Amino acid sequence: MIVRNSIRWGAGMMLALSLVIAQSAAAQPLSMIGEWFMNRGPLVDIPANGGPVFCNPVAPDALLSGCVGGLRPLNGGIPADLTVVTPSGSNPAKFTIPDGAFALAGGAANRQTVPVNGIPTVIQLASQFSLLAPAGLGTAGTGIVPGGAASFQANARLNDPVQVSGGAVTPLGNGGVPRLADAFTWCPPNGVCATTILTGTPPTPVVLTKGIFGAQIKYTNPNPNKFGGTMNMMLRDTGVVSIAIGGGAVLHQLVGGISNPDFGKQAAGGGYANYRKLTLADGPVHAPYTIPNPCVSGIGEPPSPPGCGIITNQGPQVNTLPGSKNYDWGMPWTTGTVQVQNLAGPAPSKDPATTFTLMGADNRTALGAGRITMVAGATTERSPTGNHFAAIEVLNLRFGSTDAVPLSSWPSFAVMIALLTLAGGYMARRHFAGEA
Repeated sequence: MIVRNSIRWGAGMMLALSLVIAQSAAAQPLSMIGEWFMNRGPLVDIPANGGPVFCNPVAPDALLSGCVGGLRPLNGGIPADLTVVTPSGSNPAKFTIPDGAFALAGGAANRQTVPVNGIPTVIQLASQFSLLAPAGLGTAGTGIVPGGAASFQANARLNDPVQVSGGAVTPLGNGGVPRLADAFTWCPPNGVCATTILTGTPPTPVVLTKGIFGAQIKYTNPNPNKFGGTMNMMLRDTGVVSIAIGGGAVLHQLVGGISNPDFGKQAAGGGYANYRKLTLADGPVHAPYTIPNPCVSGIGEPPSPPGCGIITNQGPQVNTLPGSKNYDWGMPWTTGTVQVQNLAGPAPSKDPATTFTLMGADNRTALGAGRITMVAGATTERSPTGNHFAAIEVLNLRFGSTDAVPLSSWPSFAVMIALLTLAGGYMARRHFAGEA
């Protein structure tokens, strides 16, 4: 009798425990916090968030602070509001970042002016950009991720519809072509790197190893699960790039704002070979201008001495010059390795050569708690100067427990076991009493 009732109680207990264990293994809400870092050539970050400071790029946690090429933004990256996500699946868990999770306020009240080191013609950047991602206020139809949440998952090349369909179809890009491999080497404008051109008099064949624009994006060493996704940053409001044009004159070129309604959708992090053309506004030319405290630091160094490199006085407007054009190509997010290389630009402006090499990491548990770092590469060609520069972005996310303890969390799991044990004991006593 005792054996029979023990078996009856044990089977019920095992069934209940199985249900609890199955529930505990299901998706659980997790809190998400994070930062997004945007690096453009010798600039540390597009929003000029405090300007660049030194950092150690080989430190184990370098990317967690946005350290790229020995520099990081003084005031951190673009923050994500504390939010709750619910991963699904396991090993690795996939997740969706809600619409507008990342934001940084701009506008005139938050204007920052920082010097630009190492480019002979670019003097300073005055930034009052507002930033938002995922691209919740964007418009569809351009090949760049439209509004809505952004999903990240294993085997992203095959499961992410944006990567399957390719980027925007344009005359200069190879948009509409799906990503054909997890590891690839790609050069703008159409992906071809080894190119032969004729130059000089008489014409002589010259082999170009990084395409006609001297730029290359390379994705290698994808993690075994090939984790990644697509998500673009939106830029709003304006920035002003100040350019020395010779003869003691400076051109102030407006970036963003009403000059180009599509400016907000950035190329990096979007579909494979994601393409964007940006027309900058016509800009006023002033002469002369004065920088009383010139910088003595060069490219890859924080501006020095403090407060250097900023235009403090300028003469009247003497001319207006047409805006140039930026042609951008970007690639999706990955936890693998991304390398972006750009050769030095042509004289006289001659942007310096830039190379970024970064590797992401996924240090989460099977159900999605912990840290993940993803990287995405892009490159820009500027017309008519022919200058070009590398761009790379870093996305750091941390998933942890929420304030509310869900029913199937481990603390409540332990409580459930205790309750089931008590219930099992009561059932056993009842059977023993009824059959004694």
